[in-house]
Amino acid sequence: MNYRFPDHLIDPSRKDEKWILQYCKAAWYHNSGANIGSYWNNAYRYQYISDYAQGKQSINQYKEQLGIDSRSDESWVNINWEVLPILPKFLDMALARLKRFEYNVVATPIDPLSRLELDDFFKKQKAKIELRQEAENIGPDIADMLKPEQGEPEDMEELNIMRAYTYKHQLASEVEMALEAILEDNMFEDERINALESALFFGIIGYKEEVGEDGKIYCRTVDPRQLLMSPTVRKDFKDTEYIGEVQHLTISDLRRISGNQFTEEQLEDIAQSYIDQFGNPSRMPRTNIYSRAYDDFKIRVLDIEFDSTNMMTYERSIDKRGNLQIARANINKAKKKKDNGDYVQAPVGVVYRAKWIIGTDYIFDFGVLRDMKRKNSDLRKTTKSYHIRAYSNHGGRILGKVEQCIPVIDATMMAWYRLQQAVAEARPKGFSIDLDALEDIPLGRGGSDSLTPYETLELFLQKGVMPYRTRDLDGNRMHYMPINEIEGGLGNQAAQYYGVIQQNIQLLRDILGFSEVSEGNAPERMLTTVAKLSDQATEDSLSPIANAEKMAFESMMNSLVQRLQGVIRANPKSYQNALGLNSVKFISLSPELSMRDMAIKLENKPDAQEKEILLQYATKYMDAGLVSMEDLVMIRNTQNLKQAEMLLAYRMKKRREEQQQQAQQQAQMNGQIQQQAAMMAEQAKQQTMQLEYQLKLELLKVEKEYDMQIAAMGGRTKLESEILRAGSSLENTTTKAESDEYKAEILAAASRQREASKAADDIQRK
Repeated sequence: MNYRFPDHLIDPSRKDEKWILQYCKAAWYHNSGANIGSYWNNAYRYQYISDYAQGKQSINQYKEQLGIDSRSDESWVNINWEVLPILPKFLDMALARLKRFEYNVVATPIDPLSRLELDDFFKKQKAKIELRQEAENIGPDIADMLKPEQGEPEDMEELNIMRAYTYKHQLASEVEMALEAILEDNMFEDERINALESALFFGIIGYKEEVGEDGKIYCRTVDPRQLLMSPTVRKDFKDTEYIGEVQHLTISDLRRISGNQFTEEQLEDIAQSYIDQFGNPSRMPRTNIYSRAYDDFKIRVLDIEFDSTNMMTYERSIDKRGNLQIARANINKAKKKKDNGDYVQAPVGVVYRAKWIIGTDYIFDFGVLRDMKRKNSDLRKTTKSYHIRAYSNHGGRILGKVEQCIPVIDATMMAWYRLQQAVAEARPKGFSIDLDALEDIPLGRGGSDSLTPYETLELFLQKGVMPYRTRDLDGNRMHYMPINEIEGGLGNQAAQYYGVIQQNIQLLRDILGFSEVSEGNAPERMLTTVAKLSDQATEDSLSPIANAEKMAFESMMNSLVQRLQGVIRANPKSYQNALGLNSVKFISLSPELSMRDMAIKLENKPDAQEKEILLQYATKYMDAGLVSMEDLVMIRNTQNLKQAEMLLAYRMKKRREEQQQQAQQQAQMNGQIQQQAAMMAEQAKQQTMQLEYQLKLELLKVEKEYDMQIAAMGGRTKLESEILRAGSSLENTTTKAESDEYKAEILAAASRQREASKAADDIQRK
């Protein structure tokens, strides 16, 4: 039988069903038969590794090492042979750590047209900023006319931040949204979990993306246990010529996925090829027109993709306007005119596909791969639908974490079984009895009454009383006791086995990179710095696995972009519900979409601890007015910590500058207020002095008028005084004359009274 690979440098029209079938058989033979070191021949070990990862490995290997014959095994009486589930616990913790690695999909246009658009946008923004700065020096009115619109940067620093982090080309935003919709449509979170398990268990991870018959894009995880591929020494498997999957199906499944490609006679012939294989009956069951008993027959199908090269012939011509035209030509027509220089040939990379029913001559769904992906930068190359990567590949030897732990697990199980045996063989406490001493216990002096050995033991066991004598019958002193207690227990052997188990568990921690901190068993008084370093060591140990998954994921996302461009242009309605009508129109109607190249990068999302540190830092400056509630919401919802840090730093700087400007404006305002107050005080002082001067003038005027009035009044008063004085003199003269006359009259009356009184006294004396 011919197991050689067919020739690729032949006419593409000759690469028919027979040519593809020959390639499938050669690929299968070189993996399953001739090449002992092929990937498929070693793939059986993955099931062996998977059993260890689940704690379901065979226990017969341990029985053989313990020298136990499985045919006459009665050890179940003393030993529980169930496997200790130590490794699954560590693998669950490691998988939980790997799930923390989440990514943001970042699309960046890298084609020349997009770069020109980006450069043009930022040049215009830079010119606006510079013009605005010049306008501020001229006058505020002109600067107000050049204020930035919504979404435009205010200064050069914000422009640099926008260029590095925040600005997105419209096409990039639409592509990112479309990729998120594709992942959501394929429930890719579950697929990623399966991929991370594969990377952790087997050290290899794989994704596959393809366009379905319904025109939608599908992506899924590849099971390494089903892979078949050509020899490779690269971690990314890009040097593989072919990659396939061996699928286990039934005839019923084959009828469903192949459609009308096989007749019922052919399906029955396929079933006969798998008689007495994979649990199938040893002979064909009876069938009738109502039922086909062979529908449950299990078969194997190789779903394969392989690279090839087709020589394409192109015709060069000049149109009516003198422009050079290059179009694909018929190769037969070109051969007839091979001497003419108007025809050229160029190699073009292609990918062929096929589904071969292993062990038969039947293939289906074969031919050139549908919707082949080609970059605009090099249309001659294409890639397969598989994205495989190993985090460790040494000369084709792929080693996962579980396989590294297998020797330690085996040693732990052996120690565990020996520990159980030591526990089963442990003896309780006992007694050593000296029968000679028991026979020499007389109760009386003459030995007439004595206890038999049986009576002595019964008395000791029931009452706890042990009668004995320190001297024998001859009077010699005895230096021993009749009954001595013997300590039982496990002894040192069990402790040694338990110590071996503890050491092996620590070895598992070291291999997987775990510590007491990462397990949640840290000492209560451990320093925070030491705990962080210990936890970081676990992250570092698992990071190669996370990086391998990230690279495979990133490779698949770049291929999804190429798929998306062709799918939406061919059938815009396929993603209309997921993306929205406007986005679909933008992508499908964009005239230069086919000329665009997008680079997809995965950025690590910040974890909760990193966000919390930034939130604490931001909250500290909230009371100072440098951070607002809007900033805290932005940090809490950010998916790019570096972008959040840059934006927060920029906003804090702007607010600090605004506060300084406000302080300067307040100081300037205070100065103006003080100046105005001083001017007002000076004006009030001047007004007061003027008023005082006016008042003084009025006072002087009043005083002068008063003096004049006084002077006038003084003249009149003097005249009146003279008149009064003259009248007074006259009155005084008259009054004096009248007074003298009155006085004389009084004196005369008094004289007469005295004379009368004297005459009366004289008469009385007489």
